[in-house]
Amino acid sequence: MKFKWPFKKKEPYSLGNLPTYTRVQVNEPKKRPVNLKVFAFILAFLLVGSAGFAGVAYFANRDQVEVSKNKADGEPLKLKTSARNALVIDAQTGQILGSKNPDQKIGIASQSKMLTAYATLQGIDDGKFEWTTPVKITKSSDWSSKDIDMYAHLDIHEGQTLTVKELFNAMFLASANDASLALADYVKNKDESQQEFLQRWAKKLDLDDSSWYNAAGQVNEDAFDYQVKSAKKTAENTATPRELAILAYRILQDYPDIRTYYEKLGLVYSPNGDTTQTKIKLAEGGKFSREIKDKLNNPKNLIFEGMKTGSTPDTGGALTGLIKDKDGHEFITVVSGAGKYTDSFERYQVTADIVGQVLDNFKNQVVNEKAKVPGQGVPKNAWAESGYSHLVAKEKRSYWMKKSEKGKLTFETVKRVNTDELDDDATVKYVGPNLKAEYLKGIQASDYKIPLTNQESEIAAEENLFLKHWLMFWK
Repeated sequence: MKFKWPFKKKEPYSLGNLPTYTRVQVNEPKKRPVNLKVFAFILAFLLVGSAGFAGVAYFANRDQVEVSKNKADGEPLKLKTSARNALVIDAQTGQILGSKNPDQKIGIASQSKMLTAYATLQGIDDGKFEWTTPVKITKSSDWSSKDIDMYAHLDIHEGQTLTVKELFNAMFLASANDASLALADYVKNKDESQQEFLQRWAKKLDLDDSSWYNAAGQVNEDAFDYQVKSAKKTAENTATPRELAILAYRILQDYPDIRTYYEKLGLVYSPNGDTTQTKIKLAEGGKFSREIKDKLNNPKNLIFEGMKTGSTPDTGGALTGLIKDKDGHEFITVVSGAGKYTDSFERYQVTADIVGQVLDNFKNQVVNEKAKVPGQGVPKNAWAESGYSHLVAKEKRSYWMKKSEKGKLTFETVKRVNTDELDDDATVKYVGPNLKAEYLKGIQASDYKIPLTNQESEIAAEENLFLKHWLMFWK
């Protein structure tokens, strides 16, 4: 490139025959505009060689991810079922696989206890109390004299104590109303009512369409001392099936050990810690194993891992479930209006049926831990010794698309990634599937996208960093 001198060459001025005492005004030569392209090039050169290098490096080093316009069909299936409401969710990614009336508000009865369960688990995590902390049964939470067929409860009385763990198990495994009420009274803030406690936690979990009155899930007039005086006698806890799925998803993601609870066939508890007075009660998992499991029409050999039943005369039989297929894929299910509320069988049969429909219409693609994600090459990375990163899946992810789709699912492709996080266990980037799909509200990208990590460590070449950035800028 040739530079044009911006000033026109002038002949020297001559004073001629002017008298020596005459003062002469000599004008400066007129300047021509500076060539802006040349100016910009010079400025960029100076910036790269000094503190302005970071600005140019940004353009050279920003991540580049390619997203395909052709996306596979993973939209929810319209479930065909006799139940009024139904929902099937992938338990890991939150992908909605099938639905029927998922946004209709329904009475949730004992499924309400999942909210108190979540709040209790959070309290343990926050160090507010321990599993071994004793909780006293109050006059209000003593339901021992009530009809056991109408109101599930323990054989425990006012003034006696159970540990937080015993109350939690009784609430979650045996749906004991007194355990749920006593635990909610203990876990809530001292200056709030039980209703305010439930509403506060529902708001934290973005359950915006739900309504709450008591921790047991009883109709207001059947809540006795926990009746909300300002509400109608027929008022009850309500939520949409979608919100119940969100609640179940959050419990499972934050506290994965919850999936082992259905393995417990019985509930064991000792009032006042007196093991000589230990009592035993059949758990919901035990009832399922004894009375329902062998009667189910279950051609897919599905395994029921939990979570919570619930019934009201208006909504009928209901179940928020955790189901696993023969390949180990887990589903969160919600059914409501599945037979009469006194029917314990139909809700389980409907659950098996709707998961079967999903498996008949969808095919699954798994990306295993440490495996290369389909479509990924070897992206450039200015921080790596070789100038490239070798990325693999940090965690296993599973995706669903319709069986009518041909070929395999593709993913976003990382063309360039620039990070000094070079350890083998560092999350470098997330890539999502090229999939038309619907996910639960509140699902984070990290829940359904695949985290990528380095396959092997690379050391940043600090001494060549300036040159490397400069060369990459012109690639």
